[in-house]
Amino acid sequence: MPIGSSTLHALQRDWAQLTTEGCWTCKLRRKKCDERRPTCGICDSLEIACTYGPKPTWMHGGRQQRQMAEMLKNDIKRNAAYRREKGNTSGKVAHDAAIHNFNVIPNMVVSNNLFSMEPMDDATSGEQTLTPESDVPASHGPTPFALLPCGHQEHRCSSSVEHPSLLEPDFIMKYFDYVFPILFPFYRPGLFETGRSWLLLLLGKSRIAYHSTFSLASYFFTMALTEADIGRESGNCKQLRWEELEQQTDKCFDSIRTDMLALGLNSQNATATKLEKVEMMESIIQVLIFETALGKSAPCNSHLAAAFALLEDIMTDSGRTHQDQSQSKLYSVLLELGEPLWTRPGYSQHIWSPYQAGLRFSAGLLIFIDVVASTACQETPRLFSYHPHILARIDDGTAVVSDAEVRLSNTVGCRNWVIRSIAEISALASWKGEQNKANSLSVVELVDRASAIASDLRNGILETQNCHIATSPSSMNHRPPFDLHPNPSATFTSTLIWAYAAQLYLSVVVSGWQLSNTDVRANVTQVIGLLQDVPAYQLRALAWPVCVAGCLALESEESSFLALLSNQGKVYTAGALDDVQQIWERVWQTRTSLRASTWDLASCFSILGSPVLLV
Repeated sequence: MPIGSSTLHALQRDWAQLTTEGCWTCKLRRKKCDERRPTCGICDSLEIACTYGPKPTWMHGGRQQRQMAEMLKNDIKRNAAYRREKGNTSGKVAHDAAIHNFNVIPNMVVSNNLFSMEPMDDATSGEQTLTPESDVPASHGPTPFALLPCGHQEHRCSSSVEHPSLLEPDFIMKYFDYVFPILFPFYRPGLFETGRSWLLLLLGKSRIAYHSTFSLASYFFTMALTEADIGRESGNCKQLRWEELEQQTDKCFDSIRTDMLALGLNSQNATATKLEKVEMMESIIQVLIFETALGKSAPCNSHLAAAFALLEDIMTDSGRTHQDQSQSKLYSVLLELGEPLWTRPGYSQHIWSPYQAGLRFSAGLLIFIDVVASTACQETPRLFSYHPHILARIDDGTAVVSDAEVRLSNTVGCRNWVIRSIAEISALASWKGEQNKANSLSVVELVDRASAIASDLRNGILETQNCHIATSPSSMNHRPPFDLHPNPSATFTSTLIWAYAAQLYLSVVVSGWQLSNTDVRANVTQVIGLLQDVPAYQLRALAWPVCVAGCLALESEESSFLALLSNQGKVYTAGALDDVQQIWERVWQTRTSLRASTWDLASCFSILGSPVLLV
């Protein structure tokens, strides 16, 4: 039916308003905006980011705009599910909490001041852009982050302007002292390195990193507090604690997602310097750490793709040349960020600055996450081609201060050669899947390619065992602060666990799901034996190999795996290890019905409904 002139004029008027006055979020979604500020009614009801001000970079069409539209769709679905769940449980929780007369999380942890994540300048304007002049703290005394090297003036929470809280530095230090060592138990920079100062500098610059870090510290603190009170409350009360804690965490998670949207996908800003791109990448990585620690991340995570894109951009040749052409691409990129703190003349030996150390940590961690994610998605790791440029050729578990290339043993507890092998197996699994779809799989080629990987794994295991320095567990895991001697034994056990799990992965890719396979049984037995020597605080770093071995366990071996987690506190199991146990139990329940020709480890990682990122 033809559209009447009055209707056409009305549509044109509405569209003109939508495209000139409404928020950018509604424009992207092609919805009429009510123009309420600072958050319009539609965005407020859907609990999504509402963006006003200059046209964001993601509204210029192309892939960036499609990514943002998809991200908003996912947020709307997730928030809708959260509201339904909240409607079903909030009444009961509030009623029972009143009866038992307790605060699930103390007010000092979840107060609006501490978890306020509104735009930092909302007290003065509706815009999201700050200037150093407008950001000078009011005369209520210094904010805690003014003590940071780069100041907190460019980055404070809005609430801290009027009511600076001493809890801020307290929880940030809790993150450095307790949370970070739990998440990265093998990351221990030496005395002559710059340590975690890169993270301290980042928190002074990035609101996203700050919120992620502070929230994660609050989350772990609340878990520890809840477990400390276990003897004084009933099982029902404890369950209510966790239900409200999870709701508060979801709110915090949504706020951080809002900050991520406010970033405006500036990673593709052509005017950004390399250092600014590094800081963007590090901020996104802090969000990924937050998500994975809470078990809310997946290999298809849009933040992960943004971090990968940034690293690829950072590693792109800028045309700058250095005298020593034998050095790696990462070495050149590090020098582009600025001068090292110290250089030994004539030897190209450096002590890297905090900015350079932060890039090394972040690049290595992204390589690791990419490889683990690829095993769940059955795809070749996206950053596979960057391995020779970022990962050190030799990784024997020791640290070399002047190295540019990354030794993953010093970050995640697994030496480079194992991660390379897992990446190759993942690429082989992807190739096999493509060949099967095309009905052109060559078993001979499959076996040939697998044999080369198997040989590398066997040689690596043998070399690691032969070079192992006999050291008592106490000196392996509890070294004095000024002990400067290389300690390869610290990652000996964890590297072997990863290696035996890699052999299990390769066996499944080549032969299918064969629980009775002799090699499978031998590798599972090796993992079970080695896990007996792993301290509780290191288990989180072994989530992927522990999951792989547990999924291939026989019924008689189930108790050995369950015992690993049964007596652990929530601070050690929350996130990845909780996901691991759920995956085990689901796989074990269907063990007898699994088809050897179609079931694989990617199927295990997706058995909870969607692929899980076990890092």
